Amino acid sequence: MYNRSNHFARLTNQHRNHLLVSTLIALSAGTAFAAEPATAPATVGPQELIQTFEAVSGVHKGVRRGHAKGFCAKGAFTGLAGANTYSTSPIFNGKTHPVTVRFSLGGGNPAASDSARGPRGMALQIKLPDGQLHNMAMLSTPMFPAKNPAVFNGLLQTFIPDPKTGKPDPAKTAAYRAANPDTQAQAAWLASHNPSWSYGSTSYYGIHTFFFTGSDSQRHKVRWQFTPTAGERLLSDDALASAGTDFLMNNLREQLTQGAVGWDMEISLGEASDSEVDPSQTWPDTRTKVKVARLEISAADANDRDCDGVNFDPNRVTAGVTPSADPVLQMRSAAYAISFVKRLSGQ
Repeated sequence: MYNRSNHFARLTNQHRNHLLVSTLIALSAGTAFAAEPATAPATVGPQELIQTFEAVSGVHKGVRRGHAKGFCAKGAFTGLAGANTYSTSPIFNGKTHPVTVRFSLGGGNPAASDSARGPRGMALQIKLPDGQLHNMAMLSTPMFPAKNPAVFNGLLQTFIPDPKTGKPDPAKTAAYRAANPDTQAQAAWLASHNPSWSYGSTSYYGIHTFFFTGSDSQRHKVRWQFTPTAGERLLSDDALASAGTDFLMNNLREQLTQGAVGWDMEISLGEASDSEVDPSQTWPDTRTKVKVARLEISAADANDRDCDGVNFDPNRVTAGVTPSADPVLQMRSAAYAISFVKRLSGQ
């Protein structure tokens, strides 16, 4: 079966770069940047979203605009017996496939402190023998900070530093959250959950809805979670205060000296009442859950170089998995392409 996203993998590097530059030019046309809207606009373009990230954190040349601070790792992804009942994707065929993993902090500051009470990320690129690639992008929170790109952009704009003080105005953020209730859930979750001791002791959530088609010929509405097999390890307030700025990767490397670090991938089967298009809404914990895969990390790279040329667009999937119409998920492809081109060209 032809999969348009994996046709991209067979292009030469030169053609890939031409395609991405063309995408950037097309997406940039006609966009404008408003520094401080009173309310969220009805729509927002990917170029404007990237410009907002740059206004919040500054322009760091050759670095991702979102999740700028990160580290690369290598490992293996293995589908479990029975997983193809839910999805016929080759990533669930029971064989072990090499995977490139990027762990990261949210935001656009590559020098951010790991002790910040913000989301962590884990992105995967699974490599199949025939050249296909299958990507996933997850957060350490079970929800996204806004229901759609426009509201998210408006929230980010409240974090733009005031030219007079050099700092954002918390009152603007508070007022915006009050006017946009969908922006409150992630903030409340982060306030009540201390960060983990290590990237390897963190649970990661697929905050978007996808559809799996399996050998049972059924279409399954799913979200997923990666749970560390050794269990989560959250820091106490005292431990967090003294943890330093780079403990997440340092502690993952410490874990790796004892052997591979693993996660179980578990899908939740959605019901009709569960949102397909709003990533700020979580699904009830009572939904049926099924373990479908195991991820293991065997080596980590301290300087992120192995991930520099990887675009972890989560819409790039294999047959048997279909992205939903979630507007945040759909926006990621264009925004990631713009950020990717900027990074490759040293902007």
